[in-house]
Amino acid sequence: MIGALGGFFHGFLGEFGRYCLFTAEVARTIRRTRGNLKPILDQISQVSLRSLPTVAFAGVFVGAILVLQFYDMLRQYDAQIFLGGLNTSAVVREVGPLIISFLLAGKIGAYSAAELGTMRVTEQIDAIECLGTNPIQYLIVPRFIGIVISSMLLLVLGLMISVLGSMVVAEFACGLNFLQYLSTVPRFTSVGTLGAGLLKSGVYGLIVASVSCFYGYTATGGARGVGRAVTLAAIYTNLYILAANFAMSSILDNLGKLLP
Repeated sequence: MIGALGGFFHGFLGEFGRYCLFTAEVARTIRRTRGNLKPILDQISQVSLRSLPTVAFAGVFVGAILVLQFYDMLRQYDAQIFLGGLNTSAVVREVGPLIISFLLAGKIGAYSAAELGTMRVTEQIDAIECLGTNPIQYLIVPRFIGIVISSMLLLVLGLMISVLGSMVVAEFACGLNFLQYLSTVPRFTSVGTLGAGLLKSGVYGLIVASVSCFYGYTATGGARGVGRAVTLAAIYTNLYILAANFAMSSILDNLGKLLP
């Protein structure tokens, strides 16, 4: 048992180290790359349009579910007026970015890992290297930047849709009109809350881009290897997002206590 756990952690740390080295190489290549605007814009449009319906659908129900849960708890204390503030704060700060980023990991991350993995096992990336072109600069950088920007945009859009969906559900299911719902939002949702949500959106987008590109770019073993790369990309993206969420929540909460 102990040997199995030791082997797991040894393999995980090795995989994480390779991932960090790959991400550092991508960052260095981004600093040296110029003139990639068109490929980046193409990636942003493709990723955004492909994932927009999923994010919109998820955003509505994330807000709706939280409204019903908070309403049941607040009704016991006759404090339904606080529904809008509590729900908006939870959606923007924690639940919204986390759940929507999981969907993006499955939608964007899996697609990117499969695309790059197929190019790797069919030797297309090797052919690019033989032509004297840096494959990271040519293939990874546009996808990396495009996925990060698209993920942030989609997460922000998903949060806005979640808030609007929450207002509609509060109106028809809980009996709170829009003005009542919005009256306590400023009390619970400050500029710091919005900043925390945006920061988490950016970090989650960075994780989705880096993990999916890493596992797709390093795929080996033919079609089975591509499937394994897609599976690992989805698993590790979600694990890293959870770890990042815990770390950022702890840091931001402590900063909030220190600031006046």
